[in-house]
Amino acid sequence: MDIRFKSLRKYLPVLSIVLVAATLLVIVVLFTLRNITAANQRMEEFTARQGISVIRTLEAGTRTGFMEGDWGIENVQMLIEQAAKDPEVEWVGLINNDGMILAHSDPSKIGLKLLMGKEMDTVKTVIRTGEPLFFKREVPDGRTIFEIWKPFTPFHEQIVQSDLIARHTRIGKELLDVFDREPKQVLFLGLKTDRFEQIRQQDIMYAVFMGAILFIIGSASVYFVFVVQNAYLVRRTLDEMRTYTRNVLESMANGLITVNQSMRVATFNPTALEILRKTKEEIEGRHISELLPLEDEIKRVLSDADAVFEKEVSLSGEGKGKTFLAISVSALKEPDSKVSRGAVIIARDITVIRELEQKVAMSEKFAALGRLSAGVAHEIRNPLNSIRGFIQYFQKKLQLGEEDFRYMELMLTEVDRLNRVISKLLAYSTPREPRLMVRSVDEIMDHCMRVVEREAAQAGVRIVRSRPDGDLPLVLMDTDQMTQVFLNLLINAIEAAGREGTISIRYAKDENGQLTVFVENTGESIPPEHLDKLFDPFFTTKKKGTGLGLAIVKNIIEGHDGEIDVESEPGKGTRFIIRLRAYQPAGIETESLSGNVSAGAVGTPHP
Repeated sequence: MDIRFKSLRKYLPVLSIVLVAATLLVIVVLFTLRNITAANQRMEEFTARQGISVIRTLEAGTRTGFMEGDWGIENVQMLIEQAAKDPEVEWVGLINNDGMILAHSDPSKIGLKLLMGKEMDTVKTVIRTGEPLFFKREVPDGRTIFEIWKPFTPFHEQIVQSDLIARHTRIGKELLDVFDREPKQVLFLGLKTDRFEQIRQQDIMYAVFMGAILFIIGSASVYFVFVVQNAYLVRRTLDEMRTYTRNVLESMANGLITVNQSMRVATFNPTALEILRKTKEEIEGRHISELLPLEDEIKRVLSDADAVFEKEVSLSGEGKGKTFLAISVSALKEPDSKVSRGAVIIARDITVIRELEQKVAMSEKFAALGRLSAGVAHEIRNPLNSIRGFIQYFQKKLQLGEEDFRYMELMLTEVDRLNRVISKLLAYSTPREPRLMVRSVDEIMDHCMRVVEREAAQAGVRIVRSRPDGDLPLVLMDTDQMTQVFLNLLINAIEAAGREGTISIRYAKDENGQLTVFVENTGESIPPEHLDKLFDPFFTTKKKGTGLGLAIVKNIIEGHDGEIDVESEPGKGTRFIIRLRAYQPAGIETESLSGNVSAGAVGTPHP
């Protein structure tokens, strides 16, 4: 038994080749038959569409000629004879429900009747169902003709108009008698299939030839496949695993970085580049301390393979705010091993979460501030007004020396300053609802530039404004509030630009209906640690500032469903970016300063 099995194993490759070759041959035969059947079916479908197209052309020609007048059955005969000149057309004929041929590509058959029952049954069936029928007919010379029988109804939809025209034409009544409201005529069309028969024979010969080639090639290649199969399967499995792993890493929503034992970056995924705002060249091979403050954690992970550390870090981008990351550091080790080959860092961007938390905290603080302001503003302002009145009274009543008078004036100045702070605080904590109207941002900016023109000239600051090509989109806004925004930004820019400085104003528009205003100034930049606090109330870097100007500006912009950002880079100055939604006319009535006007009207800028 063992001897027979060993003897059989000698012939196993040969038997495998014969079996596979036979299988290939069977498959080729089956596919050849299937392709020939499919080709015949496509041929019949194509021929049927071609025949229907010819019939519809004849119907359209008949209908068009009749509508032009002086048209009769002889013109239909002429159309049929013309159609029969097509090389693919064998014959064309028109027959009525009595079996009489009304028109034919062979004029000698006109007036004859079909005596065979089969053709009469076909005519009656076509007239009764209204659907075309398709046949194959063998002719005496051995050829096969593809026949199409279809109701001939050139005036079926235009019969009402045809009745009117028929009364005023010479031959119209004749055609209407032939082509009545109900279909009583059948057009039969014979198409040649010689070309398709030739193609089918060529397909058969080609299939036989290809089958022989496949049989030879398959027999020769099976042995080679048999030998290299194992190596190929192993290599393909490794490639699939590698591709799968790469796709997983590239599809991760979190950034992934691996470092070696020297704490240098070994691999990373695209999300890590986006989170760190770095290019591939800026990360690859760098020491981790140049990218993230994780040196201590990685050292501990390298010494203890079971250690896992969670940490939150913040990164300050150049000219932009902070990015908050949730970091996880764990060991990179072999399966079933306790030795760390490196470290795996997973970084998740939680900036949006932190911003939402800050906004919630800020909203709570602003709500408390509003309640506090509303409660004490009245109590503070009344004493301030009394103090101011008493100071002015004593200035007039008492004979004050020069130094005493100067102190009195200083007191008045401080009282007025405190009163302004309270007014701004009230404006910030309880902002009024914007009175919206459709306005041009550029016109309001033009007004604000004229207001600060003298102050800019005294400071030696040049203001430059540039506009894009075309008209700027209009914006639905409160003129007074938006004037307050631009004046505040321009005054701050003048103070920051310094002597011989420049303020640049430019606009940008996009296809999403958004207008962006840039207010840039040269001069000293804002320290990165101050960028996140710039719009906080009472935060200021000015000696005499209240810290409420930019906070009010942000409130106004957000009240207009807009956004404001700030960017500042050392040596390049500061840029404020205001994004406003462009007005989309929808038939609303808007109110301008001069009265009620339709949407889209723009009044004169009003401070």
